[in-house]
Amino acid sequence: MRAGSFITTVLLFLAGQQIMAQRFDFRTFTWGVDTATVKNGETANLLYSKNNSLVYNGKLSNLEAKIIYDFSSTNQLYQAFYLVTLNSKTPEIYVDNFQMLQELLTGKYGQPKSKSAFTINGKVISQDKWASNLISDNLNLETKWKTATTDITLFLYSINDELCIEIRYTSTDFAKRADAEKRKNIIKDL
Repeated sequence: MRAGSFITTVLLFLAGQQIMAQRFDFRTFTWGVDTATVKNGETANLLYSKNNSLVYNGKLSNLEAKIIYDFSSTNQLYQAFYLVTLNSKTPEIYVDNFQMLQELLTGKYGQPKSKSAFTINGKVISQDKWASNLISDNLNLETKWKTATTDITLFLYSINDELCIEIRYTSTDFAKRADAEKRKNIIKDL
């Protein structure tokens, strides 16, 4: 009888732990939460709030990053991303960090569903030429993963000679709703 009681207690404890363990979509948030929830729960420093977005100054481990949350017109979180800034203008350092993040994301989410390195003119270039093509705004690197609720995309690109690493998380469900809301609002004004 004691063994049965012990097993029941352990099973109830494990079930309670499973229920209490919450799965987050981005940082400590789930898709669909409102701006107040993010403001109350985000530990990074809020830089500003503008047009259904919250922008924070924070870190991704030891990497400086802007942390951006995008909300639908009905105030539901549907997308968030890290915009990583490095203390360097050296393209090789950006390529190295892109590859490190790609490896870490693959460890967390499994093999990517796609990888691409594309140039403006459509020319295929080898990895050893990535850095030199980044300088001339001629290269975009993109790797994508998919989970049950989220599309994750890692980017490396250059805009106006500024190198950018971005990790974007987009809700597969709420992003569609946000797009439908946007279209509905636009059609009202047409």
